[in-house]
Amino acid sequence: MKEKQAARFCKCIESVKKTIKLRPGQPKTKDAKESAAIAICVKSVLQTRRRTLKKFKCRGKAKLTTQEPIE
Repeated sequence: MKEKQAARFCKCIESVKKTIKLRPGQPKTKDAKESAAIAICVKSVLQTRRRTLKKFKCRGKAKLTTQEPIE
C-alpha cells in the first residue's frame, strides 16, 4: 500500500511541476516550482487520506513516511 502511495505521490510531483505557475513576485526557480508542487500533492494525495507527510524520496525506488492518523 505504501509503495503504491509513494509512487503516486512522486508521479503527482513530476506532473504538477511541469504545469504550475508561480505567484507574481516569487522567484521563478526550479526549487520554487518543486516546493509548490510538493505542497499541492501533499494536499491532494496524502491529506485526502488523513496522512501527514514526514519524509519522502523519489529517486530510485520511491519511499514515503507518513504520520499515522489520530482517531
